[in-house]
Amino acid sequence: MRNVICSLAAISTFVAPSLAKADSPVQKPNILVFIADDLGWEEIGAYGHPVIKTPNIDWLAQNGIRFDNFYLAASSSSPSRCSILTGMYPSCTGAANLHENMPEHINLFPDRLHDAGYYTMLVGKTHGTNHPKVKARFDYRKFIDWSKPWTMVDLWKEALTQRPKDQPFFMFAASIDPHRPYKQGHFEHPYHPDQVVVPPYLQDSPEMREELADYYDEIGRFDDHIGQVLNLLREEGTLENTLIIVMTDNGRPFPQCKTRVNVQGLKSPFIVYCPSLIKRGSVTKSLASAVDIAPTLLEVAGVKRSPGLQGISLLPILGNPSAEIRKYAFAEHNWHVFRAYERSVIMENYVYIKNWLPHLPNPSVGETMRMPAYKKMLDSYLKGELPQVQQDCFIAPRPAEELYKIPDDIHCVNNLIGEKEKKAIVEEMRLVLDVWQQSIGDSYPGEKKLKGDTSDRRTGEKLKKENTADVAD
Repeated sequence: MRNVICSLAAISTFVAPSLAKADSPVQKPNILVFIADDLGWEEIGAYGHPVIKTPNIDWLAQNGIRFDNFYLAASSSSPSRCSILTGMYPSCTGAANLHENMPEHINLFPDRLHDAGYYTMLVGKTHGTNHPKVKARFDYRKFIDWSKPWTMVDLWKEALTQRPKDQPFFMFAASIDPHRPYKQGHFEHPYHPDQVVVPPYLQDSPEMREELADYYDEIGRFDDHIGQVLNLLREEGTLENTLIIVMTDNGRPFPQCKTRVNVQGLKSPFIVYCPSLIKRGSVTKSLASAVDIAPTLLEVAGVKRSPGLQGISLLPILGNPSAEIRKYAFAEHNWHVFRAYERSVIMENYVYIKNWLPHLPNPSVGETMRMPAYKKMLDSYLKGELPQVQQDCFIAPRPAEELYKIPDDIHCVNNLIGEKEKKAIVEEMRLVLDVWQQSIGDSYPGEKKLKGDTSDRRTGEKLKKENTADVAD
């Protein structure tokens, strides 16, 4: 077990060789991060989806690198985004719960880019960055009207057009697609319910198929918006000198996905385009985490690593897809409408989950629960007609621990925690989790000190009026 602890310790000490010094005469690359809202990693053409068309994201993958084992540090929107922007785990950002905003003193990696001469832009969804003094640290800020998601691309193009052309830029392009509500705006080529692929843990009902088709439509719009920005950069002649990332903040907004610290809640599409660094069409199986983004982008920009970063630079992988930088990735699930405290450890072949509240059901997110597809699932469950593989969001008590072998069980439906032959791997991952939590100061405070439910765990109906400044579940 000493080797396990040493491997974990190496996570916080390894720093890749620097790409360029801060005073290097080499032209600094622009940096553009496209982040979707509630996009499942499977629903991208480059990841093999048989139905959804994402030609622009696919082009970036064909000319960049596709990460096949990239995991977020949280399965909920604002904690995940805060983790990305800080390079720290959610419990260290001061905003571990949904709708919490980071404190004004928080260190964001865009601050360091700004100090190094970058023009920084936060455009689209603002979540976790709503503290006025945090938002004000971006050079340019413009936010989406949630009732008009189709206008997202106009904001992105406006931001890029108005920027000073004598500075490199960083833009956090934060879409609200494919977040609910659906059926907003016009879609040139809408998907039909008969086309959708229903995962095994979701009920194959007309209601579910309609919601999935609507979800597909918004993924297509996200891809189209990316394409329009790529065309703008091509016209400017700046595309080749722009590092571009495409990712999501958490899994799809359906039962057993978003807010779960399993594969479908945490795994993100992660595509990086940067012709000067990456051999086109690369694919990596190497494990990577959202906390690794900050140190990577600082290093690419030739900026000194910020104090407090908890990730590892991905630069070795960008240059060599077979390189490995970490053995473990970690994630959290804290309050997101419902009281929660879960942690997970991810390895190349396993996902381990510990739940401190196993006596409670682990439902879907509130807005999903108020939709026809979920209500149909609930009705079937109450009638005893729902297959066991689809019951997970209703059952209680739950397992306190879960172990899934991936990619054999990519949907995390076969819990191996009690199998004798898995005893050694479970003990290893328990120890790794404990050491990691101690290393970042994360400890279970007790159920009474956790933020309480604001919606009913069975129906999703709100129990009291919430602060809707951040609009959505």
